[in-house]
Amino acid sequence: MRMRTYTRPFWFLAALFLSVVSANADPIELPEKPVTPEITFLIVCAILLEVVCIWLVLWCSQKPRFFVLWLIGMHLLTYPAFLGVLWLSQNMRPAFAVGVGEGLVVLVEGTLIYLICHFIPPAKSSLTTPSVIKCLFASLLGNMFSAGVFPALIMIYDHFASS
Repeated sequence: MRMRTYTRPFWFLAALFLSVVSANADPIELPEKPVTPEITFLIVCAILLEVVCIWLVLWCSQKPRFFVLWLIGMHLLTYPAFLGVLWLSQNMRPAFAVGVGEGLVVLVEGTLIYLICHFIPPAKSSLTTPSVIKCLFASLLGNMFSAGVFPALIMIYDHFASS
């Protein structure tokens, strides 16, 4: 019974691996096409929304000073790694490759968030430090939100670009 409770959050992660929504989070269709400045801007907007979502999930937890900047800096590593996974898995179906990439990003980002919260001096020491599960959950929600909002950002951009 106890083992089932510990694995429950990872079922959400497994769903992300095969999620149709995550297929729309791929800004680069396979085979690759050039990333325009507009697409880059939309990617940055989606990442900033993800950072805000993670920050809100960990609102009542102990976080270091400039936590948002740490999260943005973390994305300087994880987003290129995500694109690298996409490139390495270019022979797979695009939806599956993006799902695997997103799942790996959730694991890596969740682990990095946990390490950031535990090893960098906190802004308020009176709060409790977040657990690994809570950090993975925050990463999962943030990535799902980012993946879900990216197609909406593309549609908004297309609407204004065609006007």
